[in-house]
Amino acid sequence: MSKNGASASKTLAALKSLGFTHVLAIPDSESALLYTAIEKDPDIDLILPTREGESIAIAAGLWTGGRKPLVLIQNTGFMEAGDALRGCGLGPRVPLRLMVGWRGYGGAMAGKKPTDSAYTYTEPLLKAWGIPTWHLMCDDDLPAIEQMDRTAEETSLPAAVITGYAFTE
Repeated sequence: MSKNGASASKTLAALKSLGFTHVLAIPDSESALLYTAIEKDPDIDLILPTREGESIAIAAGLWTGGRKPLVLIQNTGFMEAGDALRGCGLGPRVPLRLMVGWRGYGGAMAGKKPTDSAYTYTEPLLKAWGIPTWHLMCDDDLPAIEQMDRTAEETSLPAAVITGYAFTE
């Protein structure tokens, strides 16, 4: 088992077991394998918004309509989506489920310089928004998805899982 990324197929199985109906994603290099697995799966609808903020608004609408969406978003996109998160998640208390790709994490852990500033701001920004987070760094961390899901449900507020490495097969 890789300590540098969770299995895309096992992550998808976890999402399905929790009843997710939709995934909203703008493809990026770290989530490519998970994106491909979701795209091929007939049980979860994949929606491709044009902007990250749009993914937040669509997810809020899906939830309002009785669906269970997951927003798969890179940290830079999460930063771009801040106002949508405020207006469609935090303010109206919508339990958005977020899987945030932590761009720059792998390089920072490997000591690569310069450190990607997106890496630097990811956890402090989630904390500033008051969004509880869990790390999904390998298959052993897959229960974090259920914790995130349960917390969003119980609080009726956004919750997030942060993925620090690219997904594996």
